[in-house]
Amino acid sequence: MKSGLHRTLAVVGLVAAIGFTSACSTAVPSGNTDNATSAARTPVEDLSIAIVLSGPITDNDFNQVGYEAAEAAGEEVGAEVAYAENVSDANAERTLRNFASDGYDLIIAHSFSFGDATLRVAAEFPDAVFMAGTATSNAENVGTYDNPDYQGAYLAGMLAAGVASEGTVGWVSAIQTPNLLANLHAYEAGAEDINPEITVLHSFIGSFYDPPRAREAALAQIQSGAQVLSAQTVGTIDGAIDGGALAIGALTDQNFLGPDNVLTSVLWDLAPVFTDVATAVQDGSWTNENYSYGVAEGSITLADFHGLDSRVPADVMATVLEREAEIASGEFEVPYDVTTVD
Repeated sequence: MKSGLHRTLAVVGLVAAIGFTSACSTAVPSGNTDNATSAARTPVEDLSIAIVLSGPITDNDFNQVGYEAAEAAGEEVGAEVAYAENVSDANAERTLRNFASDGYDLIIAHSFSFGDATLRVAAEFPDAVFMAGTATSNAENVGTYDNPDYQGAYLAGMLAAGVASEGTVGWVSAIQTPNLLANLHAYEAGAEDINPEITVLHSFIGSFYDPPRAREAALAQIQSGAQVLSAQTVGTIDGAIDGGALAIGALTDQNFLGPDNVLTSVLWDLAPVFTDVATAVQDGSWTNENYSYGVAEGSITLADFHGLDSRVPADVMATVLEREAEIASGEFEVPYDVTTVD
């Protein structure tokens, strides 16, 4: 398989996933990979990378983020890249094993539900390096990475509160998982940073993918006074458009879904971490740590406002940018809170 050149190979998964949020629901901030020592690695001259995705690479969300990051890493280090999309949890182990059997050096399990499958396959292929969104335990050839998008959610909350002249904003998501709860509480904290009297409405629709229900939840929040919504699940932006509210997208720049309504989006760029991991595998310096790249590493950022920054008061925008710089420098730490809510 190794050619020494960047070459993308596609493998279609057997069963389509039902939504990106199921793949990103259990991320933790850091430090979940300390229970196995990383063995010394042999440098890899002609690196090959494979990534296994739970949904399509064109979802404009979680799976596209992973695919594009793997492509960017391959370009940067000169590695062959292959991918499998629409892989269900039931087929994850078989897909990972196929890539390992084919001799791929770095195999990325891009779903936070693929952790156990990754550990089982990694035990059979100790010469390969595996990266999983999360894992219940560790192995010497398994590292993890997470999505600290709660840092961006704090900034989104600041923006939402600054724009909401009537003092109410909203947040619509799927199910109460640690990642999404951390996101919600950071959004609330950011909103209160701008307006201590702000009202933050929240809805968990009870499904990882139910656009009609998300739209209904968004409309209900708008009817209750929300002027800006954090769109954490598909359908929320549709509700914002129908209800005449603004929305803040997630993971990719989602302005194209509502050019007049999507104020900005909280982006997750995995290219820096995947490139650093690939480089470390190449030179033999890779270790089985948890890679948590956020604002400081340029992985969590705000998307372009596409001209809608005129909706944000100048003093609010200045405060948001100042807080973003403080997060990047470490001067300000966004609270990580996964407390369940009513």
